[in-house]
Amino acid sequence: MRHKTMTIDWEALAKQIGGLQPDGSERTVGTQGGKRAMEILLGEENLRDAVDYFISLCPGAFTAEMVLKIVQSEIAMKRCFEIYKTEPGTDRACSAVFLLGSMADEKTLPWVREFVRDADRAVRLNGLRVLQYILCGPLNDEEMEAAKNLLEIAEMDPTRSCENVLRAFGSTIYLVEGFVLVGNQQRSL
Repeated sequence: MRHKTMTIDWEALAKQIGGLQPDGSERTVGTQGGKRAMEILLGEENLRDAVDYFISLCPGAFTAEMVLKIVQSEIAMKRCFEIYKTEPGTDRACSAVFLLGSMADEKTLPWVREFVRDADRAVRLNGLRVLQYILCGPLNDEEMEAAKNLLEIAEMDPTRSCENVLRAFGSTIYLVEGFVLVGNQQRSL
C-alpha cells in the first residue's frame, strides 16, 4: 500500500524517541515515548512559551493550559519551576506553580516540598494543588512515602490555610493511619 507524503516523518521521530530497534523494526515506546514525541513536534521553545503565555492570562491562555495538561511536557514542568525559582514572591511565580498543578507528575514531587514551605500563602496552596494532581497518578512506594511526608508538612502550616484548601478541593486529600485518601480512592502507604 502506498502512503501519501506526510509532513511528519514518523520513522525519524520514532528514531529520536528510541522507538526503533537496531534492525529498523519498531519497539513500543508507551505513553512516555508519545509524550516525548509531542514535545519534539511542538518544539521546546513553543512549550516554554506556552507556559509564559498562560501566565500572561492573555486571550488563549486557557487553551495553552489545556494543551500543556494533555501533553504533560517535562519541558513545560521545568519551565514552571524555573519561573518559581528565578522570580520568587511574584505573581508569575505563583501562577507557574498553579499551572504545574494541571500537568505535574511524580518527577515534580521534590519541588512540592519547596512549595508547601514557601512564605507566600498562595504558593503553598498551589503547591497542594500540584500534590493533589500527582496523587491521582501512578506512584511507586517511594513516591507515595514522599507524598505522605509532604502532606504532613502541609498539615503543619501555621495559618491552617493548607488544611482548609485540602477540604475545599472537590477530591479532598486526607492522611489517615498510613493511608492517603484522595476523594473516595484509598492508597496504602
